[in-house]
Amino acid sequence: MVRGHTILAVYLRNLAGYFSGLLGYVVIVTFVVIAAALAFSAEFFASNHATLDQLTNSFPALLVFLIPALTMTSWSDEKKLGTDELLFTMPATDFEILIGKYFSVLSVYTIALLFSCTNLLMLMRIGNPDPGVQFTTYVGYWLAGAALISAGMLASALTSNAAVAFVVGAVFCCIPVFISMVANVVTSGFAALLRTFQVPAETVSRYVPESGLMASFTVGHHLEDFALGILPLEGAVYFIALSVFFLYLNYVVISRRHWNTGEKGNSMGWQFLARSVSLAAIVISVTSLAMGSVARFDFTEKDLFTLSPTTKRVIAEVDPQRPVQIQAYVSPRVPEEYVAVHQNLIGMLREFEHRGGSKINVRMVSVEPYSEEADEARYLGIEPRSVQTEREGEIKVEDVFLGARVSSGYDEVIIPFFEVGNSVEYELTRSIRTVSEKERLTVGILETDANVMGGVDSGSFRSMPEWQIVTELKKQYEVESVSPDSEIPTDKFDVLLAIMPSSLTQPQLTNLVSYVEAGHPTLIFDDPLPVYNGGQGLQTAPRQEKPRQGGMFSQAPPPEPKADNGQLTSLLNVLQIAWDNGQVVFDIDNPHPRFADAIRPELIFITPRDNVPNAFNPDSPITSGLQEMLLFFSGTVRPLEESEVTVTPLLRTGATNSGLLGWNDLVRADPFFGPRLLQDPRRLEDEYAHVVAVHVESTEEANKSETAPRINTIFVSDADMVSDDIFRIAEQQLFDLQIDNIKFVLNCVDTLAGEEDFIDLRKRRDEARTLTLVESLTTNSVDRRTEAVRVAQERADKELERVRTELDEQIQQIQQNKSLDEQSKARQIRMAELAQEKKLEAFEQEVNRETEQEIKTIKATSEREISAVKGQIRFWAIVLPPLPAILLGLILGLSRASRERQNIAEDRLLK
Repeated sequence: MVRGHTILAVYLRNLAGYFSGLLGYVVIVTFVVIAAALAFSAEFFASNHATLDQLTNSFPALLVFLIPALTMTSWSDEKKLGTDELLFTMPATDFEILIGKYFSVLSVYTIALLFSCTNLLMLMRIGNPDPGVQFTTYVGYWLAGAALISAGMLASALTSNAAVAFVVGAVFCCIPVFISMVANVVTSGFAALLRTFQVPAETVSRYVPESGLMASFTVGHHLEDFALGILPLEGAVYFIALSVFFLYLNYVVISRRHWNTGEKGNSMGWQFLARSVSLAAIVISVTSLAMGSVARFDFTEKDLFTLSPTTKRVIAEVDPQRPVQIQAYVSPRVPEEYVAVHQNLIGMLREFEHRGGSKINVRMVSVEPYSEEADEARYLGIEPRSVQTEREGEIKVEDVFLGARVSSGYDEVIIPFFEVGNSVEYELTRSIRTVSEKERLTVGILETDANVMGGVDSGSFRSMPEWQIVTELKKQYEVESVSPDSEIPTDKFDVLLAIMPSSLTQPQLTNLVSYVEAGHPTLIFDDPLPVYNGGQGLQTAPRQEKPRQGGMFSQAPPPEPKADNGQLTSLLNVLQIAWDNGQVVFDIDNPHPRFADAIRPELIFITPRDNVPNAFNPDSPITSGLQEMLLFFSGTVRPLEESEVTVTPLLRTGATNSGLLGWNDLVRADPFFGPRLLQDPRRLEDEYAHVVAVHVESTEEANKSETAPRINTIFVSDADMVSDDIFRIAEQQLFDLQIDNIKFVLNCVDTLAGEEDFIDLRKRRDEARTLTLVESLTTNSVDRRTEAVRVAQERADKELERVRTELDEQIQQIQQNKSLDEQSKARQIRMAELAQEKKLEAFEQEVNRETEQEIKTIKATSEREISAVKGQIRFWAIVLPPLPAILLGLILGLSRASRERQNIAEDRLLK
């Protein structure tokens, strides 16, 4: 029976011994200083992520040196001083002495960890860290240290020399820390050796074991889970099992003195060897079983790694006979804008692996540039994203891999890149559902002048790539091109997508109307003023004539005119809605003041505000939960009076500072360059909130009738919503905009197709925890640069106005000079214009030069300020942690000295 008071006596004796000298304080101070230096390294500021990931990456290597320093005297000093004989003659068992010593060393390590919690205080000062993540991270640190302490104590029990104990302890600690690295070297070398003998690649891959399995038995592998904000059962079991194994070996070593010499002693050695091997097998088996456990507790504040019910259901529906393979190709280091995605991807892959068991096999590949893994990723269609970043004043272009291949026996889906604006869980869940189903639903893309499916443009004969919306839909649906020249099949498509149907001819539109009138789910995007493809979409505007094949100077016959003059009258009559193909909505209210001068009012932000709380229909699954959308020159839709269908508004603009602009107010015709947008038209506000998108459905009475049409159509008056420009802004969150255009479009398709499982999952948002203090300094710098540009522009505008006024006066004087004939007047006017143009050009060059110099000065000043702040943070992060330990040591040292003086006779004290 284990006696607690005996363990406590041994524990207090050894704990006091650590702090009676300098060893305990030196180890603590050294540990907290090194930990702070690793935590707040240059890479920490470059990632702009408020976590201790940089410390976590190096923590196992740090323990290799820290733990032996703590444990090297635990047994060796006892042997060196001969106190081990006295210790073992105490009325205590070997196990009680071992546990007492172990807890005393663990307490010193725990105290060191507590002193290093100043890292958390520094994180909270400069950023917004997730408290749950920090808690689990330190739990992982504690468990890892507790496991390696038992290994270090084993080394100390083998020798009476503390220096030797330190070296041997470091070797023992290296085994669970670097075992995967050794396995990688061995397997790579063996594979290379086989290749030198021209062994086929298939044979090599078959007989060379995967080194990835050994990674699951390393300290760093399990620490990664804790650093994500998860308390995994497998990690806890691994560290506890490691502690038990090394503690048992400790027990075997210290109990050798009880073995008798001779034959019986030899048999005891073999017996304990067999026990140790058996225990090692048990430890490995228990750890392996725990690795298949789904007991993982998510401590993140937003439950980032808690799988949604939809995801759990999708995983449960996977056929065990056809497991899903996920091959993720991930760069080990990513720029700061992708740090959150990188972390969420790794965390989610771990969750899918544990939740899926044998149904989902996950292979994470770390991809370095120009490596074999990079070639493998490219072969599968996963291309890197070249990202320009600025670090320490140096601009770099980095290739980032963040993609995956999801496959099964039925199908495969390639995710080329996990974008910032998309939920990682949604992307993975959707792909698993897609590849695990035998058949996909089908989306038909109607062929129009928008060339959504790509191909050759009829007006210019240029090759056009497919729109990104098509690529996105292919991750979930079968996508087929649909010709409007013949009757559209009614049993082939689950959803029909029509973009710019106003460009159809009359027979083509008739086929579309018949399809819609038959009640087949249809999603329509049309636009009074489309500007997709870098403004080329303006050529397909409803009020423009269809382009002639080969261009305007081609000898080809003129094309057939648009149906209903591009007004979609026959389609709108069936839908019982009104839409003017020449009216564009504007909204002066801009929720982003920093864009107020750069974005014209025809670029509308749809977002809930005081004047339009129902900007997104809260009762529709399509729009509920959306936060913000961006529209380019959209139109407006309204139901007809006495409508016999249900028209549900989905998107609304503001009601106080919005209005409508006509085609002629915005566009000027140019016979050579085509239509051109006017920059500053006259805008007259009205008092209405304009509806941009509606869902048109037949009433219940119409659905019961055999003769009434059954309508199920969504009509959106903005085709740019699905353009590649919007996709790029939404996915990469350009200009720090977090718009939901893609989510809205996919929600529309899913709702029409009856696939609503992913709608709620799609709205999940992966938030990043950033260094807000550093960001505020960077933002101030950007604001100052923007202000400098604005002041320079105002100065240039004033000078331009002055030059124009002078020119007008000179022209007026020339016109009033009766001594000049008309030819002379024209010549002098032209000379005056040229003179003013040269003067204005010289002024613009001067302004641009001064502005550029001012921006450089501001940028240099800002970089110095940011570097100074980073330096201060790093300085205090390193200086503050050891101060409490040093102060505690001084207090205890002075207190002990004072007590010693009290026990000395006064006549023996030095005067």
